Amino acid sequence: MTNFFSNGNNDESSGENLFAVHKQEEQKPKDNSLNGQYNELKDNYEQIFIEAAESIRRELDTLKPKDACEGCTHKDCKIEKKDIFAPYPPTGCKLRDWQMQAITYLTGDYQTKLKAAYKAIMDKKSDYECNKCGACCKLAVSEYSYNQLKQRAMKGDKFSEAFVSVFVPYETEEEAKAANPEYFELLNILVQEDKIYYYHCPKVDSNNLCTIYEDRPSVCRDFPHNPLKLLPSACSYNEWKNEVSHQAMLLKAKTDIIKFYKEKLG
Repeated sequence: MTNFFSNGNNDESSGENLFAVHKQEEQKPKDNSLNGQYNELKDNYEQIFIEAAESIRRELDTLKPKDACEGCTHKDCKIEKKDIFAPYPPTGCKLRDWQMQAITYLTGDYQTKLKAAYKAIMDKKSDYECNKCGACCKLAVSEYSYNQLKQRAMKGDKFSEAFVSVFVPYETEEEAKAANPEYFELLNILVQEDKIYYYHCPKVDSNNLCTIYEDRPSVCRDFPHNPLKLLPSACSYNEWKNEVSHQAMLLKAKTDIIKFYKEKLG
């Protein structure tokens, strides 16, 4: 199952209306602060998840065979609610076949639609330009220590390889906090007891310009890598993130729901 939203790396048909304005009763200006971004994601995701679940359920219901129980040889079947998650007999049951057809569809044609939708979201990023705020260069974070990242790079992890090619660890957390106090504080709230490591790029100059810009690695060239990533409030890509946030959350919800279907029915 593709994880579109892992570190480093809608309209349900072809993405034709992917960036249509999401209608709301009251339009409010976007809060690009990190707390504002986090709260919006948290507040909106539950409703979007329900929207995604209902959408997928409707599609799977169109695959459900009509009069599936007519002529069935399982006379002792006690299943009254013919639900996609019901425990149907493993053989000789059209509704069990429906479950298998649903998994094939979700991990095949439907997954292809999600990949196209994700590509459309990421392609939309090209409409925006970096404003050279320098925030992403001065405070990068990872769940891995510098030695762990180098070990992962030696084992072939491309993202780790690109990351250690430019970023070096801060000597102290105080230095990291000084680089971006807002981001530092929010990260510490979110991760709580989990350990994170802070990094910076020594190849950025005092004007926030990259001294190896033409040869910068993919970890820099492709930033931001994730439409749901919390971005520094000064980052110009917040405009892109705000534009695609609803569709990105819908896509994440569908990805999570497909994983659930596979675990329940596979």
